[in-house]
Amino acid sequence: MKKIYLPIIATLVLHNLFAQTSTDETKSQTNASVAALTTSKQLPDGWSLNGNFNFNLSEAGRNNAWGSVKGGEEQTIGIKILVDYDFDFKNGKTSFLNNFRTRYGLSKVTSAGAGFNKTDDYLNYTHIYATEIKKNWNFSALFSVETQLEQYFLSPGSIKIGPGVLYKPNAHFSAMFSPVMANLTTKLAKEQRNEEWFGVDSGKTIRLGLGSFLQIKASYDVAKDVNYKGFATFYSNYLNQPGTIIMDWTNLFTMTVNEYLGASLSINLRNNAFETGNLQIQHSIGVGFSYKL
Repeated sequence: MKKIYLPIIATLVLHNLFAQTSTDETKSQTNASVAALTTSKQLPDGWSLNGNFNFNLSEAGRNNAWGSVKGGEEQTIGIKILVDYDFDFKNGKTSFLNNFRTRYGLSKVTSAGAGFNKTDDYLNYTHIYATEIKKNWNFSALFSVETQLEQYFLSPGSIKIGPGVLYKPNAHFSAMFSPVMANLTTKLAKEQRNEEWFGVDSGKTIRLGLGSFLQIKASYDVAKDVNYKGFATFYSNYLNQPGTIIMDWTNLFTMTVNEYLGASLSINLRNNAFETGNLQIQHSIGVGFSYKL
């Protein structure tokens, strides 16, 4: 359980740091945003859509005379797409909550003569059906698919389905817990079928898991024209090393310059003992086309 609490504590610490170093105007906005996370204002019926689309470019270069006598120029270029959208529907006490997230990045050192290298590849779709049983508390059912876009689609892949309890006081925050979440870990690539990968035995393509699951979502403004969106999941499989927590925590900061120009900072943490056994960290900073709903 300590592993589950650490990311939550880290989020609170980050918020306090933002509040201490902000201007008076920023403090006021931050406090109002945090207050919104705990209010119980009733959400309106109908469709709601919000999210971000970012197409970022990066470039760096230097003449080799900086560090050697060989001369010539070395240039690195990068391209990254970030998409994070929520499209929800509410009708009375019933809600359908959908989230689509994807990241894809490429980079290339032009002087090396090689092609582009993939720096990021991630796809997740999550659907939650919820029906209110008490103010802000819902009986819920979750379905989600997590994989990558190309090369080894659903290798690895994670398909979750199961019931749970959802706490959702407003549009900015939600937390869902399930004590009996089924998880299908997939390994469909032909090159991997005869080896043990991602906890799936050699010769098999799917492994069934059943365990406890926690999902936390938060979205609020940390400063003027700066938004934070976090999405964290924690899973423990009763059938295989139940003491091992699989964590995935994505963090996206977006800064709006105008309607079509912005910057983004993406920091993603993952810990899965069945993949590498170590904490994986992926980050990117980019400036480019940005569209926010």
